[in-house]
Amino acid sequence: MAGVIKRGNKYFAAFRLAGKQVRLATGVDVYPKGYTGKNPPREQRARAELIAEELEKAARGEKVDGEKVKALAGERKGREMLKGKHYVPGVSEYLATWLSGRNGKQVEKDRVAVRLFLEFLGDAKDMPLDMVTRVHVRRFMEKQLERVTAGTVRFYLALLKAAFNQAITAGLLAANPFSGVRAEKARRGDKQERKAFTLEEVRRLLDVLPGEWPDMVRVCLYTGGQRLGDIARLKWEQIDLGGGLIAMTTQKTGRRMNKPVIAPLKAVLGRLPSRGVSEYLFPVAAVKHAAAGGMVSKLSNEFRGLLLEHGFIAADDVPRKGDRRKLAELSFHSLRATAVTVLRNAGVAADLCRFIVGHDSEEIERVYFRPDGEAVKAAMEPLERIEL
Repeated sequence: MAGVIKRGNKYFAAFRLAGKQVRLATGVDVYPKGYTGKNPPREQRARAELIAEELEKAARGEKVDGEKVKALAGERKGREMLKGKHYVPGVSEYLATWLSGRNGKQVEKDRVAVRLFLEFLGDAKDMPLDMVTRVHVRRFMEKQLERVTAGTVRFYLALLKAAFNQAITAGLLAANPFSGVRAEKARRGDKQERKAFTLEEVRRLLDVLPGEWPDMVRVCLYTGGQRLGDIARLKWEQIDLGGGLIAMTTQKTGRRMNKPVIAPLKAVLGRLPSRGVSEYLFPVAAVKHAAAGGMVSKLSNEFRGLLLEHGFIAADDVPRKGDRRKLAELSFHSLRATAVTVLRNAGVAADLCRFIVGHDSEEIERVYFRPDGEAVKAAMEPLERIEL
């Protein structure tokens, strides 16, 4: 068992290892600064003895209580003494170090995942890293599933798993507690019902929207409710007015579709800037979409801001960043629901309706539902009768 000896005004740990005498500095003064007594304070020796026990463990390759050493010797001195020894840092300390080595666009998302995990651990956030178990991970996962989607939770778990994998590489852990823990696939509660714009709301919307937005809304509805990103990146080369078709490939699913150019859509196309002005139908939206790295969030947020400005949604209907949306909201995506509503109210079969909108459906795939062009064109007649 380690003891302590005095050398000058310092206590040193003293123990034998492999038959040899070992002396290691404890960082504790025999007489602390400002002390005027004749005999060394007993508490100083007691601190040195406790540190000596941990230094002996480190020398023997045993797990060290690093928090104890840093509490007794001070944060900086404790770190110096433990550096290079068999020391398992606390969860908070390790993750802070891991974050300091991260950079790039991903780092902010890393910080969110780390912050949420440490908040979940609470008072246990400074426990040794190797005390984190799958039980902790599962409970963290379950708590996050109460507030965000399963996809977001899977993202958090993947980031934290990567952090703990580095701890394994560094020899701090033997196994990763995040391995094998997976957030369940998207649940019914993850997906919110989208409120559809009524046709009256659409017409009012077209009166107040600025710039390209009114015609983007029209093209969305007249193509069967296509997504905002697909409308923003729509090019003239995709349109064959002679053949009466628009060739579209959805950005989200990669689904390839040929949409009929119905009469009101042809009228909209006729008043848009010509091919010579830009290769895109909506040049401003295309630039914003490209500037966001092909992500639709910038355009989507702009549209949501317009809805808020003109009273279509209330301030408390705007989802808080990171939290699960608790209310169905109006958004550009709601126009898909509007198109579906118009088609279904006109008696278009559900499978054909989903095909027109371009919605993924396992059931459709199983029965190889592939309507021909004439059937699609006929089914879209209800949309043709909408005057916008």
